[in-house]
Amino acid sequence: MDATAAFRLLVRVETELWNAVDGVLLDEVGLSLGRVESLSVISSTPGCRVQDLATAFSVTVGGVSKSVDRLEEAGLVERQPHPVDRRSSVLTLTPAGEEALARGRSVLERELAARMGALGAGEVEQLAGLLARLRP
Repeated sequence: MDATAAFRLLVRVETELWNAVDGVLLDEVGLSLGRVESLSVISSTPGCRVQDLATAFSVTVGGVSKSVDRLEEAGLVERQPHPVDRRSSVLTLTPAGEEALARGRSVLERELAARMGALGAGEVEQLAGLLARLRP
């Protein structure tokens, strides 16, 4: 398989996997996969700022800022003044955000186990390693 065919396969598999997991999360938790991923990054990044989310997802600050606005409006995230940088704020999960993340992680883990079950643990690790090498 050449690089173009591998690229097409990678994009299709990622899209199919994302859409399937996203649909189940929306049905069972009421949150998109993107929102669950955002909550996860905020939870695991001490002092998380909008810039940290943008970096984690390789997207623009403007796009992430709108997403954070929606999370805040939904009562899942709070913005607090940054202790040093007065131009930015620190993102934290609200109790509702923590509960939504816990439910989302549970569904995400279950769905990924079911959908990636054809791969053994070593193969998942190998796949992750190969994909990590492709990141800039």
